Formats: sequence, C-alpha cells, structure tokens
Amino acid sequence: MDQRSLYLVRQAINAIFKRWRMVVGLFLVILVPVTIGTLLKKPVFRASSKIYIGKDRVYPEVSPIDRKEEAGSLPNESMINSEIQVLRSRRLLTRLAEDLDRQAEEQDVERYTPGVTALMQNVRVSRKPASNVLEVSYSSADQQFAIDVVNTLIKLHKQHHIEFNQEGDALRFFEVRAEEAKTHYVEADLMLERFDATHGLTSIAVEKDAAIRQKGQIEADQRRTEASVVELTTKVAALEAELEYIPATETVELDYVPNPVTEYMRQNLSRLELERERLLGLYTPQHRLVIDIENEAASLKRQIAGEDATIVGRKRTVTSPVRRRLEQELLAAQAELGSLEARRALLGQRLNEYDERIGLMHTKHYEVMRMRRDRTEARQKYDSLQNKLEQLRLSEEMDGVGISNIRLVEAAAGPLKADPDFKGITLVLTLFAALLLSTGSAVVMELLNPVLNSELDVRHQLGLPVLAELPLNGLNGGLGNGSSLRNGGGNGHRNGGNGSGPNGKNGNN
Repeated sequence: MDQRSLYLVRQAINAIFKRWRMVVGLFLVILVPVTIGTLLKKPVFRASSKIYIGKDRVYPEVSPIDRKEEAGSLPNESMINSEIQVLRSRRLLTRLAEDLDRQAEEQDVERYTPGVTALMQNVRVSRKPASNVLEVSYSSADQQFAIDVVNTLIKLHKQHHIEFNQEGDALRFFEVRAEEAKTHYVEADLMLERFDATHGLTSIAVEKDAAIRQKGQIEADQRRTEASVVELTTKVAALEAELEYIPATETVELDYVPNPVTEYMRQNLSRLELERERLLGLYTPQHRLVIDIENEAASLKRQIAGEDATIVGRKRTVTSPVRRRLEQELLAAQAELGSLEARRALLGQRLNEYDERIGLMHTKHYEVMRMRRDRTEARQKYDSLQNKLEQLRLSEEMDGVGISNIRLVEAAAGPLKADPDFKGITLVLTLFAALLLSTGSAVVMELLNPVLNSELDVRHQLGLPVLAELPLNGLNGGLGNGSSLRNGGGNGHRNGGNGSGPNGKNGNN
C-alpha cells in the first residue's frame, strides 16, 4: 500500500474515533427504529381465487353484420386481457369498497376498509400461462378480510359481466321491430291474395306460356315465309333477266333477192374498165390517169367482195313460245310473291299483337313475382327478428338466474399462508446500512473540514517538511493528548512562553 493510501486510511480512522459520538448516535438512530418496525411488523396474508373464462354462454349478436362464431372455441387473447382490465377497473373496485362497507355494517364489525386507490395497488390479477384461468389475489394482514375482498370481487365481477353484456333496450327494440315485420308480412300476403282473386295467378302463368309457344310458332312460320319471299324474289329477278335476252317474236319464212348495192358497184366497175381501155389507147400504162382508174377499179372490187350477193327480201314472224312460257312463269311467281308478302305482313301484325299481349302478361307476372318476393322477404325478416327476439328473451332469463361464461374454479378460503417477511435479511441489511452511513458521514465531514490537524496533513496538503511539533500542553512537553497546528501551535506558543521544554530550554525556542 502506498503512502497516499495509508494517509487516507489513517485519516478515515482518525475521523471515526474523533467523531465517535456522532457515529454511534447516527448508527442507533438508523438501526433502532428499523429494527423495532421490522420486529413489530405483522405478517401479510395473500388470499387468491381462480376463475375460468369460457364461451359456452354465447350472448346473442344484435349487430346487423352476419357473423358466425363457434361457441366451443376458446376466447382469444384480447378477450382475456379485457377481463383482466375489467377486474382492475376503478368502477368495479368502487363497488367492491361499497360492498365491503355494507358487509361490515351488516356484521357489526369495526374494521378498516381501504379506499379505491389502495385496492387498485393491492389487487393483483394474472393469467395462468397457456390457459383461460385468471388468478385474483389480495394481500392484507387480516386473513378474513383478504378472503372477503377476493370472494366479493369475484362475485361482483360476475354480476358486472352479466350487466355489461346485457342489451338493455335491445329486447324492446326487437319486440317493436318484430311486430312491424309481422304487420308488413300480413299486408304483403293480403295484397297477393287480392291480386290472385282479381287476375288469377295460375291463369296468368298458363296464358303467358301458351302465348309464348304460339308466338314461337308464328315466328317460325314468318321465318319460312321470309325464306320463300327471298326465293321467289330471286326467281323473279332471274326470269326478268332471262326475258331481256329472248326476243318477243321469231321468223318462220324468208325470201332472198340480189343485192342492189353489189349490182350498182359492178356497173361502176364496168364503166371504169371501158374508161381504162380508152385511156390506154391515148396514154401509156404508166400515165397518171391510167393509174388512178386502175386504183379506183381495185377499190370497187374489194367492196364487191365484202358485200353479200343476196339479201332478205320478205320475212314472216310469229310470237316466241319460250318467251311466252317465261312470261307466264314470271306472272305466277309475282302473284305468289305478292301473296307471301301479304302473309308476311299479316304474320308481323299477329306477332305485334302477341308481343303486346305477352308484355301485358309479363307485367302482371312481374307484379306477381314482385309481390311474392316482397312476401318472402317480409317472412324472412319476421322470422329473423322473431328468432333474435327469442334469443334475447332466453339470454335475459339466463342473466336472471346468473348463468354466464365465467366460472369459479377455486374460491379463496383460510387458513392462509403468510407471505415471507425476510426479517433476518432486513436486520442484517439495516445493520450494514447504519454502519456504512454513520462511518461514512464522519469521514465525509472530516474530508470537508479544510483545517490541517497533523504533521501528515501538512506534508500531504502543503508538501512542506515538518521540523518539529509543539505539544498541545507546553508545560508537560510531549505528554499532551495530541498536537495540531491550529490548536497545538497556538496553545503551545501561549503556554510554552513561561515554561521550558524537556531539555530545560524556553518554549519559544
């Protein structure tokens, strides 16, 4: 251990012995009250009870949303947490405090009933792991009071659970709605009966089916007529096209005579031959006039070769039998086409009549179906409201007898086992704490005191060597109880002024 550590240890020891009265007093002030309180502390008893939260009791669903839940399924985590919060709610604990006061008055027992805040601090609600069992506990020095608190809280919670799930106005609401639904259903049924008596629901359906079948037959006949009309129209067009290429008459006898044009051109050709002979007697064959005559003669020969030698003179014609036959066929086809078009128009008119008739019957049939649908919907609504009303009535009866989905598994009962108080550990810890605080206070006060009390303080605080020390009492030399620069130096100076040290010298030396 170095010199600094030794100095600190000596200072701490000196401070403890120097202020031993304060150390002892502070030690006793801390230790004695805590020890007395610990020894006089009454044992604390914890009463506990267990309840099971199930779903065997299913409350009727009054929401319009269609939700189906299995009654046998276990409650979920949120439901368990909700029940824990209800058990520790201020409203339920207020009722618990009032009920405990009432029980004390009925039993004529004087006992202290804690307030709502104290109950909220001491009531513990916990869930058993992986189960639907809740444990409710309360700690108190009075065993019977702790048992009464827990059992009363369980009873009040069961009543509160039933009251909380009750639908106060739901029963009256569903009674009124069920009566309205019944009235609406009766009115819909009466309207359907009146309509049946007036129009006949069965005859409307039968007539409508018969009219639809007849309309189908007429539509089939109309389609056949349309096909025939198209066929005849095509036939008439073909006959008219064929008649355009067949003449109205044909020739049966012809008389042929010589062609006068040919004879006239032959005469001109003879004339040109004579003129050529005359010119050859006057000119040479290469003369222009001779060549012109020859060219004109050649042209006439070509024209004569292109014309017929004979032509028809007289002819006798008669009416064509083929055309007459085609005209007869055309007239017959046009007549049949006219009759088919008239039939088509008649069928179209009958179809319109059937459409109007079917439309009217369809309107009546739609009205019947609408009235039947209204009656069915009214009946379903009435049945649904009636079933819900019966469920609410049954639920109210079950609430009246106290049936719920909360069951008591284990009630609180005595004798109760006291909670561990750990008095020995508390006393030991108190002893160490008192000792530590008392000695620590003395050391801290010594460290906070800026006065130099010894040679060690001078050397460690100022770093100066000490040549000598003046005793606290100069007359007795170094036989004083202690030395200090604050008291010893001053007193030694004052007391040693008239005395002498151990060597017979003056104290001022």
